[in-house]
Amino acid sequence: MLIPHETPALNYKKQLAKRFDRASYSYDAYADFQRQVLKHLLELLPTTAADVVMDLGTGTGQALESLLSIYQPQSCIALDLSQHMLSVAESRASLLERRGALHYVCADAEQLPIATSSCQLIFSSLALQWCLHPSALFAELYRATAPGGFLVFSSLCQGSMAEVRHAWRALDDQEHVHQYEPIDTLKKSVTGAGWTLMSAELSRVTMYFESAQKSIDSLKKIGASLMAKESTSAMSPSKWKAFLREYETQRDEQGVPLSYQVSYIVARKPMSSQE
Repeated sequence: MLIPHETPALNYKKQLAKRFDRASYSYDAYADFQRQVLKHLLELLPTTAADVVMDLGTGTGQALESLLSIYQPQSCIALDLSQHMLSVAESRASLLERRGALHYVCADAEQLPIATSSCQLIFSSLALQWCLHPSALFAELYRATAPGGFLVFSSLCQGSMAEVRHAWRALDDQEHVHQYEPIDTLKKSVTGAGWTLMSAELSRVTMYFESAQKSIDSLKKIGASLMAKESTSAMSPSKWKAFLREYETQRDEQGVPLSYQVSYIVARKPMSSQE
C-alpha cells in the first residue's frame, strides 16, 4: 500500500528520469563542469582492493574506464535512474578491455536492488544531490557496502548557482533554483547513518559562458533543468527575456559566470560495530 506522502516523491523520480533520458545524448557535449569534478573525485579514491564496485548515478559512464583500470574489479555495477543514460554508457564502454565486468542496472539510489554488504566501493559524482531523503539514502548505501568498504562521492551544496538565483531575485520573490544542503548538514547525514568520515572538502567551481542563455543551456543539456520549480515553458517569453537580461549584467571579462559549491566526501563503513 502506498503511503500518501510517497506519491509526490514517486512523481518527482519519474520526472527526474525523463529529464535525464532527454539529456542523455547531449550530456557529454555540455558536461565540462561534470568532467572537472569527476577528475578531482577520482584522485580521492582509496588504494584498497575492491572486487565489487558501484558507480552510482553513472550517467553516460564517464567514470567507468577509470574505475575498471584502478580496481580491476570482478564486477562493476553501473547504476542510474535513467535507462537512456545507461544505454549511452553501454555504448561508450563497448571498446573497454574489461567491459565484461560491467553490469548495467536501472534503479533508484534510495532503493538499491543490491544485496547487503556486497560492494567494497560505492562511487558517485554529482548524483546524490537529486535524492530526496539524505538520511535514508546514506543508510541504504551503508547497507549495500561491505564492512571496511568505502563511499566516495561529490555533491552540490548550498550556494550553488548563486548567479541564477540573484538574477531571478531582481524580478520576483519566487525560488527558481533547487535548494542544496549545507556541507555540514550533508556530513551529519553521512555520519548519522554509521559511516566514518575520512575526509570532506568544499570547493567553489566557476564556469564561464559566452551568454546567459548558454549558461542555462549548460544546465538543461545535462538534465538539470528540473532545478527550477517553474519551467521556462510555463512562463511568458517576456519574463524569460527579462531574466536573461538581468543575468547578463553579471558578466565580467571572462564571460557570464555560473558557480557551484561542490563537496567531495570520502567515508568508510567500520569493520565492526565496535569501531
